Parts: sequence; C-alpha cells; structure tokens
Amino acid sequence: MTRSTALFCMISALLLCLLAPDSRAQTLNASDFRIEWKVVNRFRLFADPGFFSLHENAWRQYLLHTDGLDMDADQRAAFVARTSVLGSEHVLNDRRIAFSDVLRKNFDWRGWAARSEAVLCYDSKSRTHTACGDIDAYLNPTGHEIEMWITTASGVALPAGQECEWRIGGTLVAVEDCAERVRDPRAVLPYPGGAEISVNVAGESPILVDAQVRDLLIAGLGDSFASGEGNPNTPVAFSDVRRHRNLYPERKTNSVAGSATWTDELCHRSLYGHQLRAALQIAIENPKTSVTFLDYSCSGAGGEDGILGPQVYVSRVSDPENSASPGSKLISGGSRDAQLFRLMRELCAEKPEMRKRQLVCPGNRFHRSLDFVFLSIGGNDIGFSNVVAWATLRDGMSASIAGFFGATVSAKDFSDRIRDVLPKTYARLAKAFESSLPLHSANDGVFDPSRIILTAYPDLVTDGRGNICPAPQSDDEQELDFPANQSLNLFSSWLTADGKRLEAVREQFAILYQHMQDL
Repeated sequence: MTRSTALFCMISALLLCLLAPDSRAQTLNASDFRIEWKVVNRFRLFADPGFFSLHENAWRQYLLHTDGLDMDADQRAAFVARTSVLGSEHVLNDRRIAFSDVLRKNFDWRGWAARSEAVLCYDSKSRTHTACGDIDAYLNPTGHEIEMWITTASGVALPAGQECEWRIGGTLVAVEDCAERVRDPRAVLPYPGGAEISVNVAGESPILVDAQVRDLLIAGLGDSFASGEGNPNTPVAFSDVRRHRNLYPERKTNSVAGSATWTDELCHRSLYGHQLRAALQIAIENPKTSVTFLDYSCSGAGGEDGILGPQVYVSRVSDPENSASPGSKLISGGSRDAQLFRLMRELCAEKPEMRKRQLVCPGNRFHRSLDFVFLSIGGNDIGFSNVVAWATLRDGMSASIAGFFGATVSAKDFSDRIRDVLPKTYARLAKAFESSLPLHSANDGVFDPSRIILTAYPDLVTDGRGNICPAPQSDDEQELDFPANQSLNLFSSWLTADGKRLEAVREQFAILYQHMQDL
C-alpha cells in the first residue's frame, strides 16, 4: 500500500466516524422507549368525545374499586367481566360518590343519559343514524382521532423538558413535551389502512410503530329488553303536590307522553338498553378499537311483528276526537317500519327490494358488512311479560280482569308456546337474516350465524341473589308480611305474589333458557 493510499484510508475512516450518528446522543431508542396510542372516541354513536370519556373514566374508577376487593387474579377478572357495566353505572349515577357514604355535590338525579341531547349521531326525527352526516359517513369513517404517548422500559425515565415531534404517515401533527400525552385534532389515524406513527426529539432519528384501528359495525335488534323500556334517557318528573287517588304522585306533565325523553320516542329506546351498554363496553375495554353502533330495538317487538314486519308501538298519542271515551290511542307502524327494513335501508347503497318474500340489497351493494348483530327476541311471541303478570293475579279472577293486567298467559300456556311458537319464530328470522344481511367471518361472502348474539331474558321472579321472590306458600302465611305484596296491594287488591305460581313460572323460565340455547 502506498503512502497516499494509506493517507486516503485514514481520512475516510475519520470522516465516517465524524458523520456517523452518536448512539449515546440518541434520546429515544427502540430498546428503551415505545409508542402507545388509543382512539379518543371509540363509540361513534356519541358525537362528543367527552361523552365517551365520561364512561371510560367511570370504568377505570370501578376497576380501582375492584383492586381493593379480597380476590385472586382469576376471581377478580371474572368478577370485573360480569359486573363492569353495572359498576360503571354506580360510579356515574349513585346519589353518593360510588362505593362511599359521601353525598355528591350538584347531584343530577336524572342520570348521565339526560345529558345526551345533541351529542348523538341518531336523528330522532328521521329515525336514522344521520345526525353526524350522511349514513355512508357514519358507516365508513375516513379516520379516527387518536391520543399518543411514550412509555419506557423499567428504570428508564421519560425525557421530560425536551420537545418531541410526532408524525402520522410522515406528516407532522404535534410538537409536545416528550413526557406529555399528545391530544391534537390533527392527530387522526387514517381508516381503514392505518399509518405509521413516529416520534423523535428534534434533529434525531425517530422511533416508529405501525398503527391501524379496528372498527366494529354492530347492529342491535329486539324488544323491550334490548331497547331499555322503563329506563328513559330522562326520567319522568313528578308533582310535589298532586297525587293520583291520594296514593302516589302524579306526573308534572300529566299527558300521554309525560315528561320522559327517549332516543326513539315510538320505540321507548334509551341509552340504558343492554345492547347499547354492551356495545359501549366493548369500545371502553379495547383502546385500539372503535364501535359503530346501529340501534333499532323497539319495545313491544316480536319476530314477525317488529323485526320482519311492522308493529304496534307502545307509545300513545292523545285521542281528543273520541268523545265517548277520551284518552289515548296506540300508534301502528307502516309497511316499512320493520327493524330489518330500517337496518337494510341504512346498510344498502340502493333501495332494498322484496324478492321471493325476502328483503334483499340489489347487487349486494352494501355500504359495508356487519361484524355482529345483537338480538333479543321471542319474549313477546310467547307471552313472557304476560306469564309474569299471571303469577301475581289472584285465583278466580275473571278473564276481563286478567286481560286488563295483561295476565293472559298461564304457566301451561307459556310452556305450549315455547314448544310450538318459538322454534318457528327463530326459523323465520334465521332465513330472513341469511337472505338479507351481509354478516360474514371472512371475505368469502358466506353468511356466519355465529355472529348473531342471541341474549337470554332475565328471570323476573328471582332476586339479585338468584333466590325466588319471597311470597306466601300456604294460607297460614300473611300476604302483607312480604314486601312484594305490600307494593302490589297499593296498586290493586286483585294482585298478590303467590309462591306456587312464582315457582311454576320459574320452572318455565329454565325451560325457555334451554330452548334458546338449543335453537
């Protein structure tokens, strides 16, 4: 090697050393630091991200409560899975600060859902999910706002006081202290493709992560147990002075509608419905997932009259023209008021059509496919509420009195309907869903019935511990010694909780649950 060649090699090596990045000067490295992120508003029925945060924070507060319970890890996990929704409701709605004896200041007795007006993507006038834009924009988001932050390996401190540059897909979206979480309207992760998120201290190399949101499209169909009947967004307000027959307060607005408010007035659908709360909980517990929820559940719905065809609504309107018996009348739905039609109308890019007595989307031109269907149906077809009313009717009452209280289905009638009516109802629904709905596990277009989640009905004759409601078992026991009868006696002397009838109904409920599993 000549002297000139050796000199050239020495100079080249020196330049390489000078120009190479100094690993010791790199503030963020992939070994010690990691990018984390979550979707800000993971329940897209809520137009306001703050409304979702209300529920996310309530759940986290409930988790802190469960940390203090005397349970091992497996027991706690099972307990949390079983009680998270109810626990979060305690955090949000209890008169006292949850799990304490401290009264809340500025307590809103109406509950959290009363604050939902104008924060939903459901248009109650058109009864469609178009309050946040057209239906395609609701079903097919182009991006999700995310929150980003840096986590570190054990023993490594965050570089507080230094500014970090955050980029999504190569575009600068925020410059923030490296120790702080980043929440910026520009921090939007494209959907469905996702993008690369990067962060670096100015002038240094970034650390990277590939990020993609999973958006679940869930539809809710069903009856009053799905819609939230009896639990409106805003409850009825009662008068401080007027009482009905000197027994209980009258409503402040003593009209047909009263003062209660609902997400859907005709269907008595509220934000407390169990299908909505289940979909919301999925969003709460999965930070990189969002849920697009379509809710069509309706009180009073049956398989044929409600899901597949129109129904008579539980809501009433004043009937001043009936001078002989002024009061109110029921509202009947039109031919396009079926829940399946309403779902298809929003899913299908074309007008749905009837072919061979089945509803179809022309050319299968759907805005997008469904991921899951939540279904609660069958109770009204077999007289679920009627048999519960029968359990509280005194023996020997006339058919007209039984009809007035809805006690028109005995335990035997209920058993017959479980056997004869329920299988046919579910068979018709299964055929209609397979013919109409884009519900697949893969991109093969094959209908997947396992993605229909059929929910069981609650056992209405047992208490919170699973024991049958206390009631007289013989003539020797005094009716009014039992709380249920104390309440029923205030309402009518024709009603009483009878232990033998309650037992008969409970036996039929067990049979119903088994049949629903088998079907």
